Amino acid sequence: METHTLLAMAVALSIAAATPGPAVFAIVSRAMARGFRDAAAMALGIVLGDTAYFLAALTGWSAVAHAFGDVFSAIRIVAAAALVVMGGRMIHASFSAREETAQPPAPSRRMFAAGFLLTLGNPKTILFYLAFLPTFIDLTTVNVWGAAGLVGVIFTVVGGVMLTYAALAARAGHGLRNPALSRWMHRGAGATLIGAGAAVAMRS
Repeated sequence: METHTLLAMAVALSIAAATPGPAVFAIVSRAMARGFRDAAAMALGIVLGDTAYFLAALTGWSAVAHAFGDVFSAIRIVAAAALVVMGGRMIHASFSAREETAQPPAPSRRMFAAGFLLTLGNPKTILFYLAFLPTFIDLTTVNVWGAAGLVGVIFTVVGGVMLTYAALAARAGHGLRNPALSRWMHRGAGATLIGAGAAVAMRS
């Protein structure tokens, strides 16, 4: 895999990942509400979702996407519904918590699942890997080492961007945190997940 191909992939991914959207808003709100650890688990889910779509494109699933658009629409709706449910549970937990106690941290697997589903249902991600990527990289010529290099770019760029957002938001949230404000930030994070799910469901 030529260096300029990896650089082109890195630049395109940087622009796509850094552009504010459902993933960025979910990471920021979660980091401000619950800190860096929760947001990092969500970021890992986002990165693996990107990787899954890259591997799908590499193995010829872009043709399947065009042929079975309804299937991908169904996946998008299921992912959106899951995000709405997760956001609703976060809001419900904030109201159910005792006034004097802090919210217990959500299991990392739940945040990982939220990030993965968010990516799985995001039409922008689907278009990037299954439509845009094959136009500037000839995926039929990519060997095992080339694929490994491109996956490394995905982990480095997408993961780096999301973790940077998470770290900055967590630092800002830490300076503002008190029990009452934490509950409201938790509700804001839940509302953001619900909004992200709605955005994913409505986008085509």
